[in-house]
Amino acid sequence: MKVAIVGGGLAGIAAAYTLLGDPSVTEVHLLEAEGGYGGRASTDTTSIPGFAFDMGAQYIQDPTLNPLTQIAKDLGFETVEEDADYKLRVGDDGTWEDVDTTDPEVLAVVQGIQASYNLAKTQPNVVVAAKPRFDTQVEMFGHATSPYGPFTESAETWQYLAADRAREGAGDGAENLFVKRGIGTLVSAYGQLLPGLYKERYKARFGTRVTSITHSDSSVTVSYANGSVAVDACIVTVPVSVLASGAISFDPPLPAAYKNALKALRLGSYKKLALQLRVAPADIVPGTNYYLIQDEPEGVWQYYRLPHAPMVLMAHAAGDFAAALDRMADKDVFALFKASIEEAYDNGVYFTNGKAITNWSDDPSAGGAYSYTAFIGGGPNDPDALKARNDLGVPLDKLHFAGEATNLKYYGTLQAAYFEGVRAAKA
Repeated sequence: MKVAIVGGGLAGIAAAYTLLGDPSVTEVHLLEAEGGYGGRASTDTTSIPGFAFDMGAQYIQDPTLNPLTQIAKDLGFETVEEDADYKLRVGDDGTWEDVDTTDPEVLAVVQGIQASYNLAKTQPNVVVAAKPRFDTQVEMFGHATSPYGPFTESAETWQYLAADRAREGAGDGAENLFVKRGIGTLVSAYGQLLPGLYKERYKARFGTRVTSITHSDSSVTVSYANGSVAVDACIVTVPVSVLASGAISFDPPLPAAYKNALKALRLGSYKKLALQLRVAPADIVPGTNYYLIQDEPEGVWQYYRLPHAPMVLMAHAAGDFAAALDRMADKDVFALFKASIEEAYDNGVYFTNGKAITNWSDDPSAGGAYSYTAFIGGGPNDPDALKARNDLGVPLDKLHFAGEATNLKYYGTLQAAYFEGVRAAKA
């Protein structure tokens, strides 16, 4: 049996390992649009010397459940537990202070979102919570720190279905693990072992953007700019935003259930910045995550220093705020954050020239950060959107789709991508 895999992220890598573990699979062809393995798990090791800037996945989540924990051990990658605290950086008439995220007024907003979610999750087609006016700091902080907010989902509470989130697995409760050399570096290293382990049966083509897939109940032909490969089956692991854009055409066209799934499954926005510090700011304690409000464009920054890299200030934005930042020039985003942080610390934060930034929205191989199930119309009991993850995971002839977006329990994570790659390969 010959199999093609479209996409070289962790789902594609896991699928390749699973297929090649079966001697009846005679050939595996992996086609990746970019120059190497990893997909949205990508580490920038050059922009800030000595620092691994994880542009996508930030850490190994649920380490006792996540296959990457053992992979990191096997490949000799050192990990560090997150063990984070959380604070709000609150300004009032030029005076700034750190406030606990359990501030009663903020907590009331968080609890209101929780109550809304508890009701909404009982029906298949209801968003988590209505859009607030955001006319107070309290509302903005509450939505940012809520476990249903954009830093968790990459989408706003009024954009995604509560019933989708309700299916999510509980996790293991263990601390997340940072990978010192970068989680993208780890995923890439795991993929790079494949050619040496399976020399005769495995071929990877990088810089190869698939343009069309012809499929039937007996074969699949995968075409790209300079050629094609004919196989017995194909696993497509590219992000749902890429599929929805029509970047890959299908012959025959995808049936209605798949088109509906790609309408409901979208990638939210998540942006990261890293800035090298000139001196260590005493008021930004390593291991503490702070939240700071941005007035224009409106949103909330999350920022921190890592205990194992204290001379770098990391900043995150998510949801609609991140989408607005993605539409700005990089230099303007850096300037915006610097101005806000310097004001919040009385000009007591000083930077060098080292800096790094992401923009997944503009990446043609991604089109966003990670998946959420969007409200696409219909009544509260309309099942169409909620079926999307399951529908996309159903084999179509000899064509299979896999990735974090087809996983119900851990969508939006690297372990989901791994699990789905294995599932599709076994199928």
